[in-house]
Amino acid sequence: MNRITIYSTQPNDQGGYDRLGWFDLDAAEHILEEDSRWDGQNMRGVISGMQINRAQLYRTSSGRWVENQDARPEFNGPDQWRFLTDDEAREWMIKSGDREAEEALEKWFPDTPDESGPNLGGRPTVGPKVEVRLAPEVLAKVDARAAEAGVKRAEMLRRIITDAV
Repeated sequence: MNRITIYSTQPNDQGGYDRLGWFDLDAAEHILEEDSRWDGQNMRGVISGMQINRAQLYRTSSGRWVENQDARPEFNGPDQWRFLTDDEAREWMIKSGDREAEEALEKWFPDTPDESGPNLGGRPTVGPKVEVRLAPEVLAKVDARAAEAGVKRAEMLRRIITDAV
């Protein structure tokens, strides 16, 4: 058994670090090594920023995600282990972005959409879209109130509904 103990990264009130848990590295599955990218001067890991070593992603035998960043050979730094949530592991795979990461993402998170990001072409989302049909005379009154207030129809409808509820 190769037991890895994971501690918090923030000191507790006594100045020590809380033990968060442990896992058996020999029983864990190595999922992925982070990809590297050119930063203009060096090749660096996209997750850790390290030049020499790469961060590793594991899945324990009980299904927990664990990240290892061993900076000892790099900066004479720490060998850090931390538990990740499912969302953090998914983001880890997305950020790493190489072919191996895409395969792992498909295996472990098949529901991940093909793309994500801000809609740069439209207005910001206020809330979920709601469609309603109004009689032409009611719509004309809404448009008149919107013109008086100097706002768009949608904003006036939001104000009227908000005031009513």
